[in-house]
Parts: sequence; C-alpha cells; structure tokens
Amino acid sequence: MASKLQKPPSRRAPFINRDQLAIYATNHKDSWVYQLVTAGIFVILKHRMYGMPRGIFAWTMEGGIIALCLFMLFHQISLYKKILGLGKKLREADVTNYLNQICINKLVYMIPWLALLFQPLQVNNIYPHLVGYFFVFAVTATYASASAALLPLLAFDVGIPAIFGLAVAASNRHLPEAQYVAVGICAFVTYAFIISASLRKSTMRLIDARRNADEANRAKSNFLALMSHEIRTPMTGIFGMIDFLKETKLTDDQRSFVVTISECSKTLLNTLNDILDFSKIESGKLGISKINFQFPATLENSARVLSQIAEDKGLDLVLNIAPEVPKDVYGDPHRIQQVVMNLVNNAVKFTQVGAVTINATLVKDAKQPMLRVEVTDTGIGISQENIGKLFSAFSQADSSISRKYGGSGLGLSIAKSLVGLMGGRIDVNSVEGKGSTFWFEIPYEEPHKELENASAVQLNAELPPMNILVAEDNAINARVISHLLSSKGHHVTVVQNGSAAVSAVKIHPYSLILMDVNMPVMNGIDATINIRKLGAHYARIPIIGLTANILDEYVRKCYAAGMNAYVAKPFSPEALLGAMVNVMKAPEEKPAGERPSAETPATAPATPAGYTVVGQKKEFSIGQKTMEEVLVALRNELGLDYLKQTISNDTDDVQKLYAQVADEHKAGNFEKMGKAAHDLKSTSGLIGMQQTSALASAIQDDCLNGQHDKLGEMIIKLSEIVPAEAAAAREIALRLPEA
Repeated sequence: MASKLQKPPSRRAPFINRDQLAIYATNHKDSWVYQLVTAGIFVILKHRMYGMPRGIFAWTMEGGIIALCLFMLFHQISLYKKILGLGKKLREADVTNYLNQICINKLVYMIPWLALLFQPLQVNNIYPHLVGYFFVFAVTATYASASAALLPLLAFDVGIPAIFGLAVAASNRHLPEAQYVAVGICAFVTYAFIISASLRKSTMRLIDARRNADEANRAKSNFLALMSHEIRTPMTGIFGMIDFLKETKLTDDQRSFVVTISECSKTLLNTLNDILDFSKIESGKLGISKINFQFPATLENSARVLSQIAEDKGLDLVLNIAPEVPKDVYGDPHRIQQVVMNLVNNAVKFTQVGAVTINATLVKDAKQPMLRVEVTDTGIGISQENIGKLFSAFSQADSSISRKYGGSGLGLSIAKSLVGLMGGRIDVNSVEGKGSTFWFEIPYEEPHKELENASAVQLNAELPPMNILVAEDNAINARVISHLLSSKGHHVTVVQNGSAAVSAVKIHPYSLILMDVNMPVMNGIDATINIRKLGAHYARIPIIGLTANILDEYVRKCYAAGMNAYVAKPFSPEALLGAMVNVMKAPEEKPAGERPSAETPATAPATPAGYTVVGQKKEFSIGQKTMEEVLVALRNELGLDYLKQTISNDTDDVQKLYAQVADEHKAGNFEKMGKAAHDLKSTSGLIGMQQTSALASAIQDDCLNGQHDKLGEMIIKLSEIVPAEAAAAREIALRLPEA
C-alpha cells in the first residue's frame, strides 16, 4: 500500500538572516560619498552661520572629531565589504556578531559628530541648533530607507540621531521652541518607521522569493543529477555490450539490428546531454575549455558522423572549407563540433529533398578575425514571425514542428549559449518554403605554441600490467570494465560498494582504483575520503571517479574528496584508458616522495586476466548455487574457452595462495596471512569453490580482528577442501558443452 506523501513542516526564516544583512551592507557600502558630502555641507553651514572655532582648543577638538569620524566611517565601509565578500560563506551564527560591530562603530563616529554640530549644547535661543536639528532630520530620512531590510539596525540608525536631538531639546526646555522641535522629531521618526515597514515587507518578500528560487534550483539540480545517474549507468553497459557484440560474428540482419540499437542509444544520450547542458548554462556553470586543435578536421569529423543520416534520407551532405581557413587554431573543439552537429542535424531533419551544405570561411575583421560556419539546407524554411522564437529554450518554430519532427527544443538555445561563451554570435537567414542558412562566427585565435596536444601521446602510451580495484555496484558495468582492463593485461578486483573498497585497499596494495560515485552501503565520495584518511601510501593511490553525475557540483565533490580524475558515464574505452594514462604518468613529473606506486604488487595473482569479485553483492551469487551452476553462469557470460582458461589459471592460483596462507601462519605473520586469505577467498569464489572461499573469508576476518586461536584448525580444513574442490572445478569445466 502506497504511503501518503506528507507535507514537510514549514520553516520560518530567522528574525535576522544573512540575506537581510547583505542587503543592509549593500545599501550602506556605497553611501560613503553621500555621507561625506552631507557632513561637509553641514560643517560649512555651521561655520557660515556661527563663525569659525575660536582658540586652539576649539580647533583641536573639531579637527580630532572630524579625523575620528572619517577613520570610523572608512572602517565601517570595509566591514560592509567584508560581509558582502563572504557571501554564502557567512554563517547565520555570525550575523549577530556583525550587527554588534556595526552598532559599536556607528556609536563611535555618530555621537561625536552630533555633538560637534549641536555645540554648544545649551543655548539662549533655538537659532544655534538649527544646523544640528536639520542634520537629525537628514540622517533619519536617509537611514530609514537604507536600513529598512534589517529591523534592529533600522531602529538603531534612526534612533541615534532622534534620541540625541530629543536630548538636546530636553536640555533646552526653557526655550519655547524646543517643545515644537521635539514633537517634530517624534512625528518624523514615526513617519519614517511607517514608510520603512512597507519597504521591509517588500524586501522580505523578495528575500523569500529568492530563497524559494534557490531551493527550486537545488531541487532541480538534484533531480537532474539523479536522472543523469539512473539513465547513464545502464547506458554504460549498453554501449559496452554493443561494442563487444560488434566484434562477434553477425549476420547482415543482426549487424543491422546492432547498428540501429547503437544509433538509438546515441540519440537518447544526446537528448540527455542537451538537458544537462541546458541546466549548466542556466546555472552559469558551463565552461569552455581551450586547447590547440585542427579546425578543418573537426568539421570533417562532424560531417563524417552525420553523413549516414543524410544518406538515409537521400540527401547530399557537402562540406566546403575555404583555402584561407587556418588549419591549426586554439579553442574548444568539443563545443564547436556540438554546435555544428546541432545545426546539421536540424538541417537534415527539416529537409526532404536536395542537399545540406556546410561552408567554412575566415572573416578578416580589423579588430579580430572570425571563423564563420554556415549550414545551408533546401528544407521547409522558417517564416519571419517564427525566426525570433528559434533560439529560445524549449521552443520551436510552431507546435506542429515538434509533433511532426520531434526534438526537445533545446538544441538551438544551447548552440546560442555555447557560441556566446566562445565570444561569438549566431543567427539565421531563411525564407519560408525555400530553405534556411544558420551561421555562427567565433573569434579566431592562433594556436599556443607552449601547449601540446598530448591526447594522441597519452592514448598510445603503454601501461605496465597493474593490480586494479574497481568499485562498481552495477554488474554489467563491472563486467565491461573488467573485460576491457583484463584484455590490456591488468588484474582486476571488483567490489560492489565503497565500504568493501576501503576494506579491500587495507588488505591488498593496488596500483589504481576506479571508483563509482553512487554505490550502496558507502558511496564513492565517502570511500575515497576514508581511503585518503588512512595516510601513508593510501593517500597517493591514484583514484579515478566513475560518475554519471556530470554536473559541476558533483565533479567538484570528486576532486574535493581526493580523486585524481573522473570519467563520465557512459564512457568510451579511449576515455577510460586515457584517464588511466594521465593519472599514472602524471606522478612522474612530481618529486619522488609524492609519487604513487604504479608497480604491480608482488602478491598479485599470476594471471593478468583474473576477474575477482568481493563484497556483499556478488556478480554471480554462489550462496544458493552449486559449483556447476556457478560455472555454467560463467560460461554463459564469458564463453567456454574463457571459462576453461579461468579454471586452469585460478585453480593453480588457489593452490599457491593456500600454500602462502599456510606459510604465513607458520611464520606468525598474520597481516600477510590475511592478505593471502583475501586473494584466496576472491579467486576460489569466482569459480564456485564455495567452501574454500567461505573458509578463506573466515581466516581473513580473524587475521584482521586479531583472533588467532582457531587459525591452525582452519588451515587443516583448507588442506582437505582445496584439492577436492579444485579437482571438481576442473572436471566440470572439461565436460561442459558450448552455450
């Protein structure tokens, strides 16, 4: 029975919050010029009406007050700047502290200034106090609006001059005019508070609206991150399996089906990328990366990718690159290709007969040469009234377009934003029924000689066989990664959660860790943090994050946790291998003390093609299966030849690992014994040697927990179980037929 969704309890905003303080600081930060001008005018008026100070003491006192007030005023301005500089880093708990500082500063310069303007405090007629009273009204009016957002400081700012003015009126109560001045001050202050209350309500509504918008944006970001992971994770397995399937023997029909699946998957991924890119653009988090690259090659690659789509519709796809277009440029090839492919895709989509032409030229402007790309089609065209809608988000020329041709309506909006981020512009020329020409221009920058495009070098670099830990809870993704790495000569250990990864690292030295970010029990972020906290060499093990959450905030979390790099799902083999090369080769440029160890551990199993599964959720559940069922499952997934090779290698490894466990027990080295037991558990568990695996697991636990009393008995049991189960595994593998 579905439970009812409960409305979360309402949260009332605190009486004073950092948003109000920020508004107050903004209103007052830039008012120092006004305050200086106002103060100067009133000093001049006082001197014009009552003459200059008489005597050295009077001059010294006035000069000292002016110097003090100027110093405190600029100190106050610096405090406002500090508050605004903290932004969201300003804690709510610190708001009261800043309020107190503001109030103390104002007392220090406002009281002396009021005393200066009201000197002498007691007079025989109201005339000498006119300047002081007018200053009170001026300050009250100014602060009433500027301080409206923050009620305590509003009362303080308006109250200081008002109370001082009333105190002067009270000390001169023998003057008949004093009572009228006092009533005037009270009336004006009351009026100022009424107006300020209205301003404060408007301000608070704006603060609440912004807070709600921020919460909505956070909720949207979390939703996009979740959807990104939920969609990208299975797509990693889909793309990987499609690649493996292409390498097998297929009939023509089967190959056609595989190509169709591949193209549909890419379309789905493109739609997902559009949504995520739009989210990044909307939040201002989409960046442009610049490298040296070949501009014509980027255009040629775009045309090559889309040529089949055009051919399927019977269209010609023509690429014309003018001779003056430079070959080598500096910019973002990925984003340029994204824009070009978006425009060409649209052109092909809306063209039924004719051709789509890509023209590239160099526009030699006096200020900045521009690379110009035009995509011209012979399609349906666009009416003038609909051209203005094209580059808006979720918008197409008219509603019938989306029904007939499909699409999210985000492509052109994203293209416009990308071109803008690259410092260019994009537009369209079109006549309804006669086709369209979409064009964009971006600044041409010469290649940077000091930068080397190392991608080709990196992808061709050879890595020695390594012992790699893969933390990945998705079984298909784990199998794809393991198959890929094993084919390169690496030994792979797979765990299904972050907690198992931390445990595995403590037991066995790994050269590299591939860490999925979202896993049960413990996620990859927390697992990385825990591994780094172990210190020593654990702090230097290269860790690559595998994440479908490619929003900037998740990427930042990966690096903040201590990951060396990340690979976005779904990834190509080149992307994963390239990231591995980057993190393994980069330490060579660092001091020796900072280098992570890249050597294959001496304790690694002999076969480089091993595939070990540990942790709570096993790739092939063996708890309720017989050995034959486990081996049949392995054969079905990996093939009979691979199974026989695995059995041959792993049974030999099991014998060697058992001997190592026994030897370390005799030597009393329980740490190494635990590591050997861990390898024995993993290797034997893979091929269905359940009793061996369970007993090795118990030995490993006892070694870790310091419980050594029963280890001798377990070694004796292992000596009986290992040979029997190894022989049974070899016998089953020999008699199993092809799947």
